[in-house]
Amino acid sequence: MSLGRILIAVLILLAVGAGATGWLIMTQRQSQNRIDVAYPEGIAAVVPLGLSAGRSPTLSASTANPLANDPNSVQEGKKLFTSMNCAGCHGYKAKGGMGPDLTDTAWRYGGTPIDVYKSIYEGRPQGMPAWGNALPPQSLWQLVAYLQSLGGTFSASSGDGKQQAAADQGQGAPAGQKQ
Repeated sequence: MSLGRILIAVLILLAVGAGATGWLIMTQRQSQNRIDVAYPEGIAAVVPLGLSAGRSPTLSASTANPLANDPNSVQEGKKLFTSMNCAGCHGYKAKGGMGPDLTDTAWRYGGTPIDVYKSIYEGRPQGMPAWGNALPPQSLWQLVAYLQSLGGTFSASSGDGKQQAAADQGQGAPAGQKQ
């Protein structure tokens, strides 16, 4: 074999090796990102669908609203509530209208902050649009903080009696009347 053919064969082997290495690196990165793509809502993805779906298992991760005690977040949530036209269905004071009252403790899909986050993120049947692709998590938590300030949600640590009463109220309501 001539030196030229050996040089071409070596260059071809190097190009194939570099291509294979690049492919392996890209597939590793893609597999790491699949979780983020499949569950962009993070911990909320593992929270079950509220009280109507049965007893919720205890989660080891924190599902509290990180912005619950921030007055600026409550104000931003109120602005979002109006600008995103939540008030068009739930009323400007969130007392209900075409959509359910968000100031009471009857929440069909759960009234804890993480449940409310999921309802906003995923939407709900019969009218509640999914805002997860339109709003970043910070804005969703601001909306939850605003609703918490109205007193309608309840903490994850509240007793089963309060949650069961809320579930009973939400279960018996006509479709679309209780969140």
